[in-house]
Amino acid sequence: MINWQHFLKRAGKVTIALVALNIIIYIFSAFGDSRSEITQTLSFDKNAILTGELWRLITPAFIHFNVANFHLHILFNMMWLWELGGSIEKAKTPKYLLVLILIIGVGSNFFQYAYYEVTLGEFGASRILFGGMSGVVYGLLGFAFVRRRFDPFFPTRVNEAILNFMLIWMLLGFVGIVGNIANIAHLSGLLIGAALGYYTAKTKRF
Repeated sequence: MINWQHFLKRAGKVTIALVALNIIIYIFSAFGDSRSEITQTLSFDKNAILTGELWRLITPAFIHFNVANFHLHILFNMMWLWELGGSIEKAKTPKYLLVLILIIGVGSNFFQYAYYEVTLGEFGASRILFGGMSGVVYGLLGFAFVRRRFDPFFPTRVNEAILNFMLIWMLLGFVGIVGNIANIAHLSGLLIGAALGYYTAKTKRF
């Protein structure tokens, strides 16, 4: 039997709120329907961003798609967000976690959009649809791992099983085994998080 009280205590209020928000958006977008109004409103749209809709820099991270009637996209992302985001929030502060998510989310979304624009030949395309919290959770993974490696006193330790699983999953994505996913968001998120982990470990400014 699951000890729900213990389970809930593993994550802070911000992590719980973010997981709830993702689930609510998923439900109200008709379980990830790319044609839904919510999905279109939250998607990365370069022209809309340039005219002031700056939320689109981060909100693609809150879009999840229902692939072949399975809910694995959001399920896995929420599991990793709960584990990694929760441990970082508990070790530091809610604001600390939010800043990390904002930097990693905006960065990974930007690089994914730029990759699609170049490789698909869609120069000037306003909206290119992609989404998911994967870039963020890979960034949190990279951050926690590198920060702990260069700062042994940092309280968050990455579970080795989770680290191995997520790296293998990213590799499978690049070789095409798991279908059409936002591989560049995963990789750029991981690298941005790792860079933040190294910088903060060395400077102790954050």
